[in-house]
Amino acid sequence: QPTTPAQPTTGTVTQPTCSTATGSFAITNYDAAYTYTVSPSTGVTVSGNTVTAPAGTYTVTATSGTCVSVASADIIINAQPTTPAQPTTGTVTQPTCSTATGSFAITNYDAAYTYTVSPSTGVTVSGNTVTAPAGTYTVTATSGTCVSVASADIIINAQPTTPAQPTTGTVTQPTCSTATGSFTITNYDAAYTYTVNPSTGVTVSGNTVTAPAGTYTVTATLGTCVSVASADI
Repeated sequence: QPTTPAQPTTGTVTQPTCSTATGSFAITNYDAAYTYTVSPSTGVTVSGNTVTAPAGTYTVTATSGTCVSVASADIIINAQPTTPAQPTTGTVTQPTCSTATGSFAITNYDAAYTYTVSPSTGVTVSGNTVTAPAGTYTVTATSGTCVSVASADIIINAQPTTPAQPTTGTVTQPTCSTATGSFTITNYDAAYTYTVNPSTGVTVSGNTVTAPAGTYTVTATLGTCVSVASADI
């Protein structure tokens, strides 16, 4: 009587990974004298005792001449785990005179993923919103063991500088012949714009302010940042 091969037995499945769409398994009682058939066969390769296949449920039979074994137990190859898409981000809300951090949104945010910002020092992630100090950042999305390609660079600028409170020197008071008084801004910085309030009759020339009788304060401005007002002059 011709020999009917024993039922094939198989080892542990090596499941698909983030980068590999197929799984594989070994026929543990493999006999090179037999021909092995995997069902279904689409996308399947058999090399020696190793079977490589896409996601699905498979059985293996062994054939010797016209004799075919009982089919193996089912072998299940899982679907390839999903690698998240590269995160995309919206326009950065840059730091302001009063806020040292900037923020941006992850525009293709998926609550099923975990998002990591690099570098992470001082960074907070709340839902789709990332808040961070000045620096250049990238974002990755993780699902299980699968990590996305990093986002494009996100640049958060340094916080704009708010000028220090202006300080002023001794007032040169009006005289019998001069109706105006004057004083200097002692911590004057030519990069700043100085504003005197009230401004009627006032002239500012470099660090020197000339004004009629009255009570004044001085503020310094850099870009959109305005200092605390000086003490009354």
